[in-house]
Amino acid sequence: MKPNNNTYYDFTFIHLNDIHGRVNGENNSINFSKLFTFLETLRKDKKNGKVFLIDSGDTLHGTPFANLSKGESIVELFNYLKFDYTTIGNHDFNYGYNHLKTLLSLQNYKTLALNLIDKQFKNEDIKPFDIIKVNGINICFFGIITPETYYKTNSNNIKNLDIIDPEEAVKSLLKDLEKKDIDLYIGITHLGCDKSTKEIYQSTYLAKKFPKINIIFDGHSHTEIKEQCFVNNTLISQTGNYNNKIALVQVKLNKDKNIPIFNYKLISKEEIDYYKNDPIIEERIENILKTQDLIMNTVIGQSKYPLIGDRDLVRCQETNFTQLITDAILWKTSCDAVFINGGSIRDSIAAGNITIGDIMKSIPFGNVIITKKVQGTHIKSALENGLKAYPESLGAMSQTAGVKVFFNPNNPPFERVNDVFIQNIPLSLDSYYNVAMTDFMALGGEEYASFIEGEEINHYSSVENIVIEYIKTFGLNIDKNIISRLIVKSN
Repeated sequence: MKPNNNTYYDFTFIHLNDIHGRVNGENNSINFSKLFTFLETLRKDKKNGKVFLIDSGDTLHGTPFANLSKGESIVELFNYLKFDYTTIGNHDFNYGYNHLKTLLSLQNYKTLALNLIDKQFKNEDIKPFDIIKVNGINICFFGIITPETYYKTNSNNIKNLDIIDPEEAVKSLLKDLEKKDIDLYIGITHLGCDKSTKEIYQSTYLAKKFPKINIIFDGHSHTEIKEQCFVNNTLISQTGNYNNKIALVQVKLNKDKNIPIFNYKLISKEEIDYYKNDPIIEERIENILKTQDLIMNTVIGQSKYPLIGDRDLVRCQETNFTQLITDAILWKTSCDAVFINGGSIRDSIAAGNITIGDIMKSIPFGNVIITKKVQGTHIKSALENGLKAYPESLGAMSQTAGVKVFFNPNNPPFERVNDVFIQNIPLSLDSYYNVAMTDFMALGGEEYASFIEGEEINHYSSVENIVIEYIKTFGLNIDKNIISRLIVKSN
């Protein structure tokens, strides 16, 4: 049911998902300093009832602000904003489970994961569910993480963990609590509703199976649910990604505590920008950034020549920097081939000392690396897409390792690639290859639609972290000239 304008609600929920470390306005995200002021305004208005702050995972990794402290900066701000509940996203395991447990111990809020089992030690900082009573209303919050975590973070990050089938976990919970007087069941899930995910692992499937669930606060698929969306009796919320929007969900129960009235709205960054910055959280962010400056200035190597990453160049040609980046990914993943798009690199680095900050500023997006089993015909399609504008500038421009391509730019787009070699062996269109790419490209970013196909094998750290590790390990033996991997053949 829809509310009227004068409704007094029992509960107001503010929901975030898949923010990937974006908290201080970076990449056009909502600034937590303004968000806090907005939240305090909600909390002071009695019409909103009890206000809950919810996060559905993929939170602790994805920007230098998050990565340099291995998520501690995010937990610090979450504590200050007075979060109530979170669940765990697959990328929240990116620092390894042992470090995740350290982060959980720092939290003033509760992390719920009904279907996560630690086979070695019971972790008191991860609860399967939580039942609370507010103004005579009993609420059961429970968390569900995606079984895709088995291959959507590095497998080493989740050793000794089991992830129970979501349906079985919820079925068991409802059975155990059937004699309890629960008025609201609220799921905080990192499942998503993407068609690439098995239906049984989607949030919509849980809603179909278990109409007792009143609300699912979902994440994982980066879906922007713009309007109030019900599956059976269950309201499903998801805000998109990268903290560009948040969801407001308000609930009013009638006297019989059934048929609740809901109000659902996505709130944009522009709306949050209306509010003043909170001076305390502003100072906290500033202090974190000052501390991180020491890390950003850490020298990791020296280069005799500049690393060429100018935006206009990497979108139309190979450079010594693009080859360094793809070589690093090839080394880290031990795959057959690497693809990144030129648009993911934003700046050159001068000759001399190379710092962590130099790398992070030049590779700024926090994209993680995914390996997939890709058919040869889809690799060829990807190359056609990456070379369709050559020699004109294009964000999709293919930058590769493990690959040698002969192509004719005089031919029409998508008819340019002649010969392809993977690890110096001619490409077989029917064979399958292990290919590393960014998560952005794996979802079809820059029109790499052929990479949507293929089975995911493993997930690795972000591109910039891999490059930093590579330079620390091997140093920088960079020449100003390169041996091209993308070779023009006009006849």
